[in-house]
Amino acid sequence: MLDLSSFTGRHASPPQHPDDAYARYVDEHAVHHQAGMPMSQSMFERYSLGSDWLAGLKDAAKKVVQTCRLMVGVHDYEYYLQHMREKHPDAQPMSREDFYRYCLEARYPSADRPGGGKCPC
Repeated sequence: MLDLSSFTGRHASPPQHPDDAYARYVDEHAVHHQAGMPMSQSMFERYSLGSDWLAGLKDAAKKVVQTCRLMVGVHDYEYYLQHMREKHPDAQPMSREDFYRYCLEARYPSADRPGGGKCPC
């Protein structure tokens, strides 16, 4: 059974240092699975949901959202600002409105521009 004592504030033993996750796992395994053998520390680190695994989750979610937006034609203004800061620090970035107008014009050219006026369909 899953130990939820950490959520209720009642701990069977005092909380330990977070780096001692493997020791906590071995202790909990001994209590709940007396006959079984706990996994090795290398296996525990490989399969546990430790902080290393969760550290990149936020970045991965941002990239998924950015990819989905680009797939439907919505450009990412924050990514544009980051690019301008890193690659063109001297240049003045466009405002959010100008950026979206530029992206819309690039996707659907108007009749005023040379080669424009064509239906995107």
